[in-house]
Amino acid sequence: MNKKTLRSFWLNAALFLLLGMDIAMVKITGSETTGVHTGLHIHVFVNGLLVIGCLIHIGMHWRWYKAVLSGKAKGKTKLIMTGFVTIMMLLAGLSGHAALSSTAASSFHSFTGSMALIGLSIHGIKHLRWMVLTGKRLMTTPETSKPVPDYS
Repeated sequence: MNKKTLRSFWLNAALFLLLGMDIAMVKITGSETTGVHTGLHIHVFVNGLLVIGCLIHIGMHWRWYKAVLSGKAKGKTKLIMTGFVTIMMLLAGLSGHAALSSTAASSFHSFTGSMALIGLSIHGIKHLRWMVLTGKRLMTTPETSKPVPDYS
């Protein structure tokens, strides 16, 4: 397996984990009756890592983006979806601080954050087959194509 595939696999695995953590944080902590997010610092940290990971992911696939935009590759729907998710993540991030002091900003932050999480989840689910097949390839030896024994 080449290095690019390995990097992409591990980055995707980390993004799946971060996405799951973020969804759990939002669901579990929610808002107190005072309107303050109980896990705010963790939520901000996990989201920061998620954004950085998404930017690295986009950078790793930049040639594909250029090819779609120039008409040399298919995937305009996927590109539009990625753009939508990116915009929602940006708007959610920019409205996060204001959400602490304004009900309207809080609603906007919740909406854009939810849209970003839904979009990221759909993107992740669409790539789940690739993740499973690549994971299986990682667990086999190239010589025999049989699973590597677990000696733990």
